[in-house]
Amino acid sequence: MYPSIKRLDPLLSSQIAAGEVIERPASVVKELVENSIDAGADRISIEIVDGGTRLIRVSDNGRGMTREDALLSLERFATSKIGSIDDLDSIATLGFRGEALPSIASCSRLTLETKTADGETGTCVRVDGGAVVDVTEKGLPQGTTITVTDLFFNTPARLKFLKSQGTERNAVIETVERLALAWPNISFTLMSQGRAVLHTTGKGLEDALANIFGTETIQSMVEVSSDHGGIRISGFAGLPRVYRRIRDRQLFAVNRRPVKNTCLGWALDHAYAGLLPPKTYPVAVLELTVEPGALDVNVHPTKAEIKFGNEVEIRRRITQSVKQALSQAGYLNDPGTGPGRYSHPEFSSPKRESPQDVIQSIWQMQTQPLSLHEKGPQLLRDNEDMCEWQYLGSLQDMYLVAKTSESLLIIDQHALAESLAYHSLCQGESGSQELLLPEVVQLEPTEAVLYQEYGDELEQVGFSSRPVGTRTVLVTKVPLILGQPLPAVSLRGVLMKAYEGSPRMSPGRVVAQAQIATAACHASIKAKQPLTKEEAQALIRCLWANPGARTCPHGRPTVHEIPVTELARFFGR
Repeated sequence: MYPSIKRLDPLLSSQIAAGEVIERPASVVKELVENSIDAGADRISIEIVDGGTRLIRVSDNGRGMTREDALLSLERFATSKIGSIDDLDSIATLGFRGEALPSIASCSRLTLETKTADGETGTCVRVDGGAVVDVTEKGLPQGTTITVTDLFFNTPARLKFLKSQGTERNAVIETVERLALAWPNISFTLMSQGRAVLHTTGKGLEDALANIFGTETIQSMVEVSSDHGGIRISGFAGLPRVYRRIRDRQLFAVNRRPVKNTCLGWALDHAYAGLLPPKTYPVAVLELTVEPGALDVNVHPTKAEIKFGNEVEIRRRITQSVKQALSQAGYLNDPGTGPGRYSHPEFSSPKRESPQDVIQSIWQMQTQPLSLHEKGPQLLRDNEDMCEWQYLGSLQDMYLVAKTSESLLIIDQHALAESLAYHSLCQGESGSQELLLPEVVQLEPTEAVLYQEYGDELEQVGFSSRPVGTRTVLVTKVPLILGQPLPAVSLRGVLMKAYEGSPRMSPGRVVAQAQIATAACHASIKAKQPLTKEEAQALIRCLWANPGARTCPHGRPTVHEIPVTELARFFGR
């Protein structure tokens, strides 16, 4: 017999409901910061300890709350942001459900301190696992400070599913970055373990981008601005040369709400069609302003996802706006050069070393006495002249076409050169070189934290540097790879690849592998880079001699083989 239905204990039901809103420390930060924004704050400070699992504190200079409102804010479905069902059709605030504070309070120890402008004293409320412990008067400045400690202390099943402190900390950084870019007229400060990780001045989007990603990033972006048919689009889009391997530099805000919506990413990708290498993504921070009734923000408990009433039109407007900005920057199709080729000088004048220099360096590494691992693969074998593969030509300066006795080969020249460089680096020892003039490298918030963690390991792989500011380092020495010094800014790439490394590896090995992968990418031949017949043949011989080079360090294939039998089936022979 089934058990009878009964009402859950209010505390238990509140903890279950909290799971819809509070998944991790970053969720707490998001909800509290959004409340600060809705309270009219123009200065918001966030502090975390141990990735937010031990401490989260959010302070603002907003309107504050009276004693009565402070107590009501800790009750479920109590809110000042909507009053009737009709208000759901025109929501203009970030939060509106009245769930954030009670959800957080039910699974942590929370202290709320708040004061209004005309209040003689402030109010301090302490809550332990959803139960109010005490309420006192306290001298406070105008605004609200909420301190959350021991998150999930009373729900151990949820606590054990949290990631490492570093992962949770980076999720908080990403959350604050997105909110700071969506609200660039608000000053944000983020502290982790007592150190400043991020700070924006509140002086507009261009300034916020420079504060977060560095001045070099904003210098590689173009402004986007359009207003038509009730849809206003503004922000910045990156030039094609600043593409990314993942969508980590794409932010879409709709009516100032950072959102996730697949169609927006597709629309942005379409604007860059033919401008980027395969499986790469553009950089953009775009704000869409539409009528509140034209979208539904209530489709997800955390309000991170939205639905548009006219999604097709939104996509079309984004693509047109970004294309127009890129067109004004000189990124136009050149009808005389065929598809995939552009008139912008970036594509016709590569700035890095020539393919001949790279290939010569690779060949030299096979003939010079190196310190090789005992079983490491050699790039070329002694019987290299026995290679019977024949080079046929190049396709769009990206793919080499060759034939074997039984198949046709389509080779990605960049991926192959990267793979060959990677194998060479794994075999040999790389030196380092002092820079004639030390270079200043500005780190992003996540990179700055990683720099603190991996500083010693960076020295071991050839980077000598020292911090000269909160997020600025002075690089004095760089690794030598294939006889060429890595650019100082590649230190940032090594840090991010180290972050993506296996948590089971030692820090030293993680950074060493990251350095090799980063160096291989820098040293390799680029897509859209014309090769001579001799250079192409050299690459093909290297591929023949090294079957392990059929994948690049990122796991992508370097060659696609079409057997003659497959061609025969296609043509019905």
